[in-house]
Amino acid sequence: MIRLVFLLLSFFSLTLSATEPLKKVSLQLLWFDQFQFAGYYMAIEKGFYKDVGLEVALHPYKHGIDVKAEVLAKNATFGVGRADIIRYDSAGDNFSLLAAIFQSTPSILLTLKSSNINMIKDFSGKRIMQTADLVESASIKAVLNAHDVDINSLVRVEHTGNLQDLVNKKVDIYSAYISNEPYTLEQMGIEYKSFTSKDEGFDLYSDFLFTSQEFLQDDPEVVEAFQKASLKGWEYAFEHIPESVDIIFKKYNQQNKTRDALAFEAKELKKLAYKDVVHIGKISENKIQRIYDIYNILGVSEKALNIEKLIYNNTRVYFNKEEKEYLKKHEPIRFCTQPDTLPYSAIKDSRFIGIGASLLTLIERNSKVKFKLYETETWNESLLSIAQRKCDFLPMAAATDKRNRYVNFSKSYYYEPLVIVTKEDKNYILDVGSVIHKQFSVVKGNSFIETLKKSYPGIKLQEVDHIKDGLLGVEQGRYFGHIDIMMSSAYHIQHSAKQHLKINGQFKEPIKVCFAIRNDDPILFGIMNKIVGSIHVEELQTILNKWVSVNYTKGVNYEYIKEIVVLTLIFLLGLLYRGSLLKKQNSALEKLQGELIELNETLETRVEEAVYELEVAQEIGKIGSWIYDLESQKLKWSKQSYEIFDVPREEVDNLYQNFRDRIHPDDLIMVEKKYRESLDNQEYYEIQHRLLMPDNSIKYVYERGKTIFSYEGKPLKTYGTVQNITEKILNQVELDKKDAFLLHQSRLAQMGEMLSMIAHQWKQPLSAIASTEITLKTAIELEKYDLSDEKQQQDFLVFLLERLDKISLYVQNLGKTIDNFSNYYKPNKASVLVDLDSIIEKSIELIQDSLKSALIEWELDLDSEEQIFVHENELMQVILNILNNAKDQLVNNNIENPKIVLRSYTLKKSVVLEIEDNAGGIKEDILPKIFDPYFSTKREKNGTGLGLYMSKMIVEDYHRGHLRVENTQNGAKFIMEVSKGEST
Repeated sequence: MIRLVFLLLSFFSLTLSATEPLKKVSLQLLWFDQFQFAGYYMAIEKGFYKDVGLEVALHPYKHGIDVKAEVLAKNATFGVGRADIIRYDSAGDNFSLLAAIFQSTPSILLTLKSSNINMIKDFSGKRIMQTADLVESASIKAVLNAHDVDINSLVRVEHTGNLQDLVNKKVDIYSAYISNEPYTLEQMGIEYKSFTSKDEGFDLYSDFLFTSQEFLQDDPEVVEAFQKASLKGWEYAFEHIPESVDIIFKKYNQQNKTRDALAFEAKELKKLAYKDVVHIGKISENKIQRIYDIYNILGVSEKALNIEKLIYNNTRVYFNKEEKEYLKKHEPIRFCTQPDTLPYSAIKDSRFIGIGASLLTLIERNSKVKFKLYETETWNESLLSIAQRKCDFLPMAAATDKRNRYVNFSKSYYYEPLVIVTKEDKNYILDVGSVIHKQFSVVKGNSFIETLKKSYPGIKLQEVDHIKDGLLGVEQGRYFGHIDIMMSSAYHIQHSAKQHLKINGQFKEPIKVCFAIRNDDPILFGIMNKIVGSIHVEELQTILNKWVSVNYTKGVNYEYIKEIVVLTLIFLLGLLYRGSLLKKQNSALEKLQGELIELNETLETRVEEAVYELEVAQEIGKIGSWIYDLESQKLKWSKQSYEIFDVPREEVDNLYQNFRDRIHPDDLIMVEKKYRESLDNQEYYEIQHRLLMPDNSIKYVYERGKTIFSYEGKPLKTYGTVQNITEKILNQVELDKKDAFLLHQSRLAQMGEMLSMIAHQWKQPLSAIASTEITLKTAIELEKYDLSDEKQQQDFLVFLLERLDKISLYVQNLGKTIDNFSNYYKPNKASVLVDLDSIIEKSIELIQDSLKSALIEWELDLDSEEQIFVHENELMQVILNILNNAKDQLVNNNIENPKIVLRSYTLKKSVVLEIEDNAGGIKEDILPKIFDPYFSTKREKNGTGLGLYMSKMIVEDYHRGHLRVENTQNGAKFIMEVSKGEST
């Protein structure tokens, strides 16, 4: 049952509504516009900030600006800074480091080769151009100190950003970036020397993304959103360098750099951003400690290092001053819970257990907030207790209108699917509406009962006291299914003997699980909302696995160890014997050595050729291969797999995470469930699903794999393939659209015939009405009755009423005709339960006058009263198509005594209708073509060639049946077989 846990994952990716107003924030840049800030430009241009609800303003660099001071003064929300920020705020009192964009500093010092400055010790007394923050740079100070250069001997010149100051020798040393100025000097043909702290062993971070502690405490969710969107922008910038360069060249180019210069900068910075890491922006505590140690050795550190506070951690909860004061006064926070609803929560020996208990333990660890259980005996008592303010919040609750009177609901921290549990032999329920007429059980008091009744007015719900009662009722056949939330259903199936039950359907609308906080305490509400924002998928998943999991028992096979020892001894003896043989055969081996080397080279060549051929074959077939090691949880891909998933090979460490990130959020549940099922059942893994690519396009892939198991049944490795079937799927979508169009076109074509039938059926009643009218007029005009005579007056009234009754009967006949045809043209949106014979009779009723006018006799031999699920009007369309074709053949061939016979009967798994005429049959050369689209023998009569094609599609695609034709002794016989199972 562990596979059921993975159904939760896709619900954590739900984001805030796009209709919410964007929050305005700003970023102060460290230097003039260039590729150095490409990630932030691309996050704006590609809408990554907007996607998380932010509107970001970039503050351009100005000479002399102090980025740290700008952030502290709230002139900017975020800033880009160098490593000197650690010296000023090592305790993390003012700033929080969100990301280190460059893992190795791009800062270098340039000198002209003509200046005769060949070593760092030659810097003494020289003029150096650098920005104010670089004066206190740890890396530069450390390098100068290591070479005994007195920093006070240097003459500092404020940086102008103009490289000509070095070229014209206004300064001797120029602080630069390895990605910028060296390229310019090379283009100018000027020889130079560069000095880097990295070459001297001081490889430090650069370009920290940071914010103030005050802003972090006030709005941690915005900080997390900005950090993630910024890093996404950086990943996009480096993955799409040409596009990023083009945008910067056009929109962010105050230095008027060329495209080539920007491209050079991009490639150099990419090396520094991904040096020794897979994910951009990583901050290592060890590396921060090294930077601090350098400042400490230089004697310029101002405060003790507090790494935990200085480095931002999105799993930690940040409270403002008011919230901290509140917690001092009110801790521990009291909570009520459901006392008997495992796996969610329960109270056992006055101890809180379950998913909710593990969640609060996690929150206590991350936020330092303390909680205390207020014990109740029932869920209703818990609700009453919070309404009476005996407790402060409920850790797991669903929002309802009634509860809004006494609680406020936090943001949802996860979404729980509402599912249907049935017996294993039931088909998966794709559309809940198709089974809504069946009987379901549901535990009384659940918040979703009211929602179900509103969404499905005809739903049949039997309330039970406990989920066990509902599952037992399903097992005994009293209920078709039990409706409950997924984790509860999975847990009780797993922890009971009811293994033949399964989760077999899911409602579209999930249950939103929230904190319910007493609505008279707004500060507590703010605290709990911050706590919700700190709950992360990975941590919650660990908690869920604890409650729905499968454990493997590992034992020691001593017999196997004994065998290994014996084999080892035999192997050693063999080595000794082989050693003696080797001495005797040494000369022969030397002789063969050359041949062996040649064979190895040949083998390597063959292997390379085989690998190349395999890669070419995979590229042509758009098929990649993969291997997943379940022990190490490592995934390996072939070259084509990287292409299919659009993941750069050189930048990937955790392939499994990249694989999961690419799966469409709506398909993630299905993929992981399918894989777990293949492991549980030790069968092939086979699935079709979607990928959500970085540019938001969709790919469709088909995966198939086989898992190797140990003797104990433990899964070891899965070997699989993945195929890009996007083109095939899109083609099928187009075909489906075409079929829908053809069906509509066919109905329009048939409407012409129907109109002629209506006209024919109206002809006789209208003629009768006209005749009755003439009779009445004649009797009145000729004064057939003497109205002054009482007896003749009575006779006239009888005469008049009889004629009016006839007219009324004829009018009713006209109305019935219209009703029959209008009902026929009503679309069937869902299948209905009906017997085939009634459909045949309705069809004959529509066409009988048309057959009579053509002097065609029909015979009904109906013996299929069993009810089946069908689309009634579509099936009538098939019958009328065949009958109309038979009528046309009988008339065109001038058949004497024309006749159509309709027979129905029931088989084991289907019902059958045969329609046979005596028109002489279908020519053998066209018999195989009559179901082809646009094939018609009635072109001169405007035949569309769609009737029989659509008839076959309706029977075979909609009703899982068969439609075929054969010639008999008298004519053609159409045989329609419809499955007893529910139609699609």
